[in-house]
Amino acid sequence: MGVLLVNAVVCSSLAAVLLSAVRLVDAGGCQDSILKCCDGRNNSCKGSGARLNNVSSADCFCDSDCIEIGDCCLDYAVSCPAVDCILSDDWSDWGDCSATCGLGRKHRSRKVVVDAKNGGKRCGVTTQKVRCEGEKCKHARAAHNAKELKERGNIIPAQFATWRRSKKYDPYKDIRKNLFEHYSTPETERPSYSAEFVINDVFHSCNISTSTWSKRLHRGAKVCVECQHFSMKKALGGRCSGHGVFQKTTDWKAVAIPGCHGKWTMTSRHRQDNACDPSDDYSFVLV
Repeated sequence: MGVLLVNAVVCSSLAAVLLSAVRLVDAGGCQDSILKCCDGRNNSCKGSGARLNNVSSADCFCDSDCIEIGDCCLDYAVSCPAVDCILSDDWSDWGDCSATCGLGRKHRSRKVVVDAKNGGKRCGVTTQKVRCEGEKCKHARAAHNAKELKERGNIIPAQFATWRRSKKYDPYKDIRKNLFEHYSTPETERPSYSAEFVINDVFHSCNISTSTWSKRLHRGAKVCVECQHFSMKKALGGRCSGHGVFQKTTDWKAVAIPGCHGKWTMTSRHRQDNACDPSDDYSFVLV
């Protein structure tokens, strides 16, 4: 008796499967559609028959968006099997920096080997980008004009400009607060550059000042002078005022030291993206 009951159940299940198959064929669906397995949403990509969401309609759809909408034909998964995206494991070389001078971005990419179809897993990241810095800056040049020769370089010790890296030199302590608020005007994103100078002439006020750093500015002293981002001016082509002219003598002034000024000669060309050592007593920055 039990065996007969099991056989009856099996036969009933097989009959249900066959009935479903007959219904799929009778319904038409995607298999009989002229246009099927379309990417995205395409209202012309359709068949006739029941929909997966059981919404009553004469039409069902065979485009990939029907999966999210729920209006696929009952045989969509069979007639339009899902294909997952396959990406190459190899990335291209990084491209050129988008900026010839200053901050920019560069990209690299990888190829799509197999495109996703019919609701398959979509492609992941195919492009990557990172920050970069262009080094072909016009301000790092040997050429000069009459305006640069007339400019005066206003300087402070380089250690005062290390506040971005060290709490010890906080610009909002003592007189430095006024200096940075007055002179800090970040108008350009170009990298810093520096040059070396020899001091030719010094006014006597530098030696009688109570400041210790102004006494380092004596005749014959060799100093490193840096132009940092916060002091660059767009109106000057993205450079610092008073940055000097190679093998020419120009003026300098010690900021916040009354009467401390003089002349110096630039002995090296501007070095791109090169910082003066802030721990060196003879390193200064332009402001």
